This record gives sequence, C-alpha cells and structure tokens, in this order.
Amino acid sequence: MISYTFTDENIYTKGETFEGDFTWKTVHKVKENKEWFLIYQSAQVMNMVPKKYFTKYQISELRNIIKTNNVKAKLRND
Repeated sequence: MISYTFTDENIYTKGETFEGDFTWKTVHKVKENKEWFLIYQSAQVMNMVPKKYFTKYQISELRNIIKTNNVKAKLRND
C-alpha cells in the first residue's frame, strides 16, 4: 500500500518501507483514465494512483493542481 499526498508544489509518497517526494516541476506528464491517474516521473517511471479512494471534489482539486503547475497532461472532463 502506497499513500500519496498532493500539494500545490509537491507529491509525497509513503509506503511500508520508504518515503519520498518530488515536485510538480519534475513531473514528465500525467495521464488520467477512468480508474487511475498515471503520473510519469520520466518516460520510463510512472506512479499509478487509483481514483477509487478519491471523492469527486478531490479529483477536481488534483486536476486543478496539475493544470496550475503547467504539467503536460491528458485529463478527463467528467
């Protein structure tokens, strides 16, 4: 289990044996599909964030953070 915390500047990750963070400025791109946010740290490294744990408001907020940080992104409109 990995937990994610999103702020306007950073993405924090925490798992059983690790903690880390990276800034939105270093994100390569973001893709969103029906069930996941796919956050690419590079062309080869991706974090898969399941949307089932988000409220509709939280999904909207995350989309706004992505847009505000000018991250290359393919986001849904629902």
